[in-house]
Amino acid sequence: MDKKGFFSRFTKDVKKSELIYWWILRILMVFAFIDTLLGGKFLHAIGITAAYKGSNPPIQILANLVGMFAYEIIQLFPAKSKFRYFSPRFQNITALGFFLGSFGGAYLQFYYLIPGYDKALHAFGTAEAVYIGYELVCATQLKLKKTCPHQIATLCSLGFGFIMSSAWELFEFTYDQVAGGDAQHWNYQNAVDAAGGADKVFHIIPMLYPERFALMDTMDDIVMNFVGAFLLYAILCIFPYRHRGKNDINAKIELEIRAEEAAREAAMKQ
Repeated sequence: MDKKGFFSRFTKDVKKSELIYWWILRILMVFAFIDTLLGGKFLHAIGITAAYKGSNPPIQILANLVGMFAYEIIQLFPAKSKFRYFSPRFQNITALGFFLGSFGGAYLQFYYLIPGYDKALHAFGTAEAVYIGYELVCATQLKLKKTCPHQIATLCSLGFGFIMSSAWELFEFTYDQVAGGDAQHWNYQNAVDAAGGADKVFHIIPMLYPERFALMDTMDDIVMNFVGAFLLYAILCIFPYRHRGKNDINAKIELEIRAEEAAREAAMKQ
């Protein structure tokens, strides 16, 4: 690996404010990881005895902590990899997603203490997937040197977001089927016990029959996935930040193509 090239890409593309923001979230995640290993002793020490129940293993926080280094990791990929064309801006939102899921949800147990926290994260997570999809389309354009109207790029990102949200629901189903988990809350009583009472079980779609709770939980997730996906899609339609102004990748691609054609013509004349 070219270490000099690795660090020079950071000084060129990453803002100092972004690095500070990333590391604040990462340090908090490291703290949460250590405290979960100790059984939540810090939370108990400050009087938050109900916040950490020990129901989420430290490995979940550790895995999401690794995910918060995604931009650094992709800089280790081969130079021709399309992932190297990702803007560091994508980590501003992905790091926040990992943080809200692990520090807020797993460590502070907001999934159980704040009604609808899980549903809000489903909307945020799918919006995040649409955002990543947009970055992926832009990275593919830059690698292949192909221009594309922003309307097509954002529409592709919408589809990518729905694919990712569907993949997560499939994961929850498979996890419950194969590993005997309760990701889809197929056991209504488990959900009641975890929430601290039937009146605290949050759901968007009216649940008439407890035996259908697993279906209602999944459909609630899908509703929130839909909301998050189209909200971010609408934002990207209004502000396709990599297809306008000084960040217009289409203009950059056209400039590179013209430069290559001029170089070829010059070489042919010699």
